[in-house]
Amino acid sequence: MPRPRAGLRRRVAVLATAFVLAVTGLTVGQAAQGAPAAELPELAIDGTYVTGISSGGYMANQLQVAYSSRIDGAAVYAAGPYWCAMGNVAVALYACADSTLPRDLSLQYAKTAEYERDGKIDPTANLASMPTWLFHGSQDPTVKRPVADDLAAYYRHYGTPLTYQDGVDAGHGWISPLGPVDCAATAAPYINDCAPYDAQAESLEVMLGSVKAPNTGNPRGTVTEFFQDPYAVPPSLGVGDVTRTGAAAIGMGATGYLYTPATCTGGASCTVVVALHGCQQTAEQIGRTFVEQSNLNAYADTNRFVVLYPQARPDPLLGNPKGCWDWWGYLGPADVDYATKRGPQMATVMNMVTALGG
Repeated sequence: MPRPRAGLRRRVAVLATAFVLAVTGLTVGQAAQGAPAAELPELAIDGTYVTGISSGGYMANQLQVAYSSRIDGAAVYAAGPYWCAMGNVAVALYACADSTLPRDLSLQYAKTAEYERDGKIDPTANLASMPTWLFHGSQDPTVKRPVADDLAAYYRHYGTPLTYQDGVDAGHGWISPLGPVDCAATAAPYINDCAPYDAQAESLEVMLGSVKAPNTGNPRGTVTEFFQDPYAVPPSLGVGDVTRTGAAAIGMGATGYLYTPATCTGGASCTVVVALHGCQQTAEQIGRTFVEQSNLNAYADTNRFVVLYPQARPDPLLGNPKGCWDWWGYLGPADVDYATKRGPQMATVMNMVTALGG
């Protein structure tokens, strides 16, 4: 769905959030590329899509549900239903990953309805026109099949146009022909090569309606780094660490990444795909591996979209040593709205989208 450029919204969003430009240290990518840009460029964005793996898959689903008036499609790898964890890390581990504990989708439907009544998420009616792709590898030992099946059921409950790919013998990971991990394995950096199967071709076709073949030569665009602090929602008592400022206070890294094809500069209209890494895939843990091996950049070159790679960070003090996205409320005892538009990480990612013009 085309949208007008949002320069004013961008400026308001940036000014409304904390603007901290202190660098806490360089990542692997920064060492090679130099200092990040202060802020994201404003582009002619005419559509917004989200995708993610594992904790990033949960986060992508949260964004899809909460911001359904702004998100045009989603692709989710290895995740379960919205609000699955119910604000409890034990539930997250044993009901929403391992599936040892039972789940009752009526609780998710009730909470979704409550959030909608309270205006914390956009109308769920929007989900009925949002093309969505869901992937679960048959060899995935981390997020069990019944958990993904429940996400499929959640989507169908709201009439979401769903393509559920569960026929690939893949382990737990993002599926990319550039990945260094064997298809059926589950191992760091959790990017699995299942060639000749092309998950990006399938998922992008579902989301965008059609997709051109990827660029197989040298990249036609550039990866740029930017400070995430200007877009970060400030912490509050019981939500995040009030002794810190910027992105670190809400469990996010100092630096994010943007891939921009040459065709998306100079005022040309393009869409944005927000790509969310999983646990143990942050830049602080694996450098730019996810950014460079997701295979999204090659498709961006030929399909007029930019790829936004926001970054969480490993933070034991916030109860998140593996660098997961906030899908169970780890930012503190008052982090009860983590899956809504009031969730600090949720709002921060969407501030970035707004800054780009989405």
